[in-house]
Amino acid sequence: MSVTIPPFPLVTAPTDWDDLTLMAAVNFLEAEGEPDDGKLGVVWVAVNRADRWRQSVKEVLLKPSAFSCLNPDYFPTMGYARLTAASGSAAEASWRAAAAGLWRLRPDPTLGADHYLNIPATKAGRKKHDLPSWYDPDRVTVVIGRHTFLKLDG
Repeated sequence: MSVTIPPFPLVTAPTDWDDLTLMAAVNFLEAEGEPDDGKLGVVWVAVNRADRWRQSVKEVLLKPSAFSCLNPDYFPTMGYARLTAASGSAAEASWRAAAAGLWRLRPDPTLGADHYLNIPATKAGRKKHDLPSWYDPDRVTVVIGRHTFLKLDG
């Protein structure tokens, strides 16, 4: 079965995108190459934060420093470049995960997580090769693919 997926809107800013488009884009940028449950987990982290913080998913996604792919040092240059090349099964999987989580069509594989990180990538990207101060191994709910999911709030 062939599925037609919409292209990402590269002529407008993420602040102008609807929730589904923004979530699919963040999912593609944050979880490309992850298994389907890992992609879904990234979406559920945003949904869990929105529920706990009583904010919209869009507010959660656009909160400064909340999602590294929207960091001004990365987006728009690298983010737009990667979204321009998004096609095929990887892009389709991101759109599917975004819809499944936002519309609660599939259960939360993270067991209520509200944070995640790729430990090796995080260490490699930091000057001291350490982990963020919020990382607490006792709060890990599950590891899916390269992402470690944690429940810090609530």
